[in-house]
Amino acid sequence: MIGVLACIGVVLRTKLAAQMAYRSHFVLSVLLLIVGDLIVPMITVLVYRSGASLPGWTLHEALLVQGIFGLAKGIAFPLFFGMVGATLSQVREGTFDLLLLKPRPTLFMTMLSGIDPDDFGRLVSGGVLFGYAISGIPSPSPVQWLLFAAWFLASLAVLFAFSLLLSGLLFRWVGSSRVYDIFDSVTSFGMYPGTIYAKSFQQLLTYVIPVGLIAFVPASTLLGRAGGGYAWAAASAALFLSVGVFYWHRMLRGYTSAGG
Repeated sequence: MIGVLACIGVVLRTKLAAQMAYRSHFVLSVLLLIVGDLIVPMITVLVYRSGASLPGWTLHEALLVQGIFGLAKGIAFPLFFGMVGATLSQVREGTFDLLLLKPRPTLFMTMLSGIDPDDFGRLVSGGVLFGYAISGIPSPSPVQWLLFAAWFLASLAVLFAFSLLLSGLLFRWVGSSRVYDIFDSVTSFGMYPGTIYAKSFQQLLTYVIPVGLIAFVPASTLLGRAGGGYAWAAASAALFLSVGVFYWHRMLRGYTSAGG
């Protein structure tokens, strides 16, 4: 574990040093990410200011869901979700073969190659939004915070599974440059409280494609609304992650290199 963290730290320092060669570009990229991630919360604020609302959810509670969603992406995108773009470019250019020669597992090396300090801007926007939302709700108990931490880890597992599925897809379909659009389309439902959807659709987003685990379930835990049925959601997250790992390695075995 120490070796893994050391590798991540070295790659982060190296890539950050490279970004500092073009400081204005780095700062602008981070600012644009922050502004882009705050668009949906701003729309939510405007909706509530106009007198409308999401049924059963106050403004701060709705923003809590979106803040947690931003926090999860703020950790996932700079640390491991960049493997999707890295796989796309490396398979196209034929440089992915070099990762197969490394003394570390290929999946780990793929994740390292996709680390991007720019995406930490999402962590800033998510953290600010999360802090604002927390200030407007009753203080959660220590038990609620512990449960939230566990569910937040589950949300990161779901995002990691998505990164595995999308990057695994690129071993076969190297022209699929719109995979991020697929991700955004599917996970956009997770930016809103699951209770606003029909019961059957809510169950789909919780147990089949566990998008609701990214933010809705952790937020419900902090608000004291987590039900017993969410225990099955943890099994769904574990299964989803297992499918992602299996699929990625299965697609890797079918990778035929740049000349295939």
